[in-house]
Amino acid sequence: MSKYFAYFPKTLHDLRNTGRKTEVTNILRRFKVKDKLQDRTDLFYDYSIQEGDRPDVIAEKFYGNANYAWIVLHYNDIIDPFFDWPLFGNAFDRFIISKYGSLATAQATVKNYYKIIREASVLNDGTRLERYELAIDQTTYNSLSPTVRRSESAYDWEVEQNENRKQIRLLEPRYVSQAIDEVETILQEV
Repeated sequence: MSKYFAYFPKTLHDLRNTGRKTEVTNILRRFKVKDKLQDRTDLFYDYSIQEGDRPDVIAEKFYGNANYAWIVLHYNDIIDPFFDWPLFGNAFDRFIISKYGSLATAQATVKNYYKIIREASVLNDGTRLERYELAIDQTTYNSLSPTVRRSESAYDWEVEQNENRKQIRLLEPRYVSQAIDEVETILQEV
């Protein structure tokens, strides 16, 4: 990721309030991919992060340059690669323990309550309908029959969030140079 900030504009700033200005990188400049581009299936393909994958490893593997790790992160709206990147094995367990005190506590702690509106089913034409649930409060949950309610543990919620983070989209390699040119142009604009 060392080259990422090379695209950002420079600015003069009095760092020590002495009247002497120093040239610094303006890391406050931002850019965003247009939402309609994010939905274009011809620009991206799905990728499932595997154990051992890091943004730089994926960038090297798919773009031939580990310095393009920022592309992997940016196009997936990953702000913090330490907390927005999926965890595996013992690292996930350590995260749960640090957050909840123990795995058992996370498994015993209720995170969410749901009312089951519709169970999963298959229509006559083969169309699959997913289970539909509505988030509710504990009081409402307690007033419902066990057949139409479900609770979710903090542990299960964390597992689901972690699994969701494993699914990312990678910019097609043929568009990388164009993306870099556009980012340079956007960041250099005054």
